[in-house]
Amino acid sequence: MVTTPQTAPAAGGSAGGPGDSGPVGPDGATPSPSYEPMSVKGPALIVLGLAVVILLGGVAAAALSSSSNPTFAIRQVTLSDGTNVALVPATSALHRIVSNEEPPSDIIGNLGVLRQSTVTGIVDSDQNTAQFDRTAALTSQLAQPQVAEAYRLMLTGSGWKVSYQGSAPQGTPGATEVLATHGSSDGFYWEVGVVVSPTSATGFTPYSIEVFQTPDGN
Repeated sequence: MVTTPQTAPAAGGSAGGPGDSGPVGPDGATPSPSYEPMSVKGPALIVLGLAVVILLGGVAAAALSSSSNPTFAIRQVTLSDGTNVALVPATSALHRIVSNEEPPSDIIGNLGVLRQSTVTGIVDSDQNTAQFDRTAALTSQLAQPQVAEAYRLMLTGSGWKVSYQGSAPQGTPGATEVLATHGSSDGFYWEVGVVVSPTSATGFTPYSIEVFQTPDGN
C-alpha cells in the first residue's frame, strides 16, 4: 500500500510553528500590533518642578539682594517748624568716600544727604591702612538747628540708632553733633557723626558727615 505523504504547511500559514506570523484578518491582511502611547506625565512634571525651583530661587535672590543692597527711599523730612527738607541718597552725594566696597551697601545705602548741600571736601583719615574713617565737609543754606534736626530725623527714619545729640565735644565753638550707629552684614557696627557749625553771617551753615567703622565691632 502506497501512502501519500501529507504536504507540510507553508511558512506563515495557519499552522503554528516558528514561521507563524500570527492571526490573519478577514481580508487576509495581518492586523497591526496594538500599542500604548508613551506617557508624558513624568517628563512634564520634571520640567514643571524645575520651573518652580528656578522661580523660587529667583524670588529668594531678589529678596536677598534687596535686603543687602537697600535703596534710600526717604525723599524728605519735615522739621518741627514746618520746613520740608529734601534728601538725596548718600550713594550719589557721598560717592567720593566709597573705597574698596566700604562703607558696605547696607550702611551707605541707608544714609541720605540734604539736597540743598554742597560738598566742599573729603578727608581720608584711614588712608586704607586702618578701619574705615572718612569725612565729607559740606555747606547748607539752612540754619544750624534745622540742619541738625533734619539729620536726626533722617537717621532715625533710616534705621539708625541715634545715640547722642547735643554740643559737639570737638570742632568750632558752638557746634552741635548728631551721632548714630547701625549694624552691618560685615559683622561690624558703623557710626555716623554729623557736626554742624553755627550759621555764618553770609547765611551758610558749614557741617561735616563722618562715616567710620567701630574698632571693636560693637
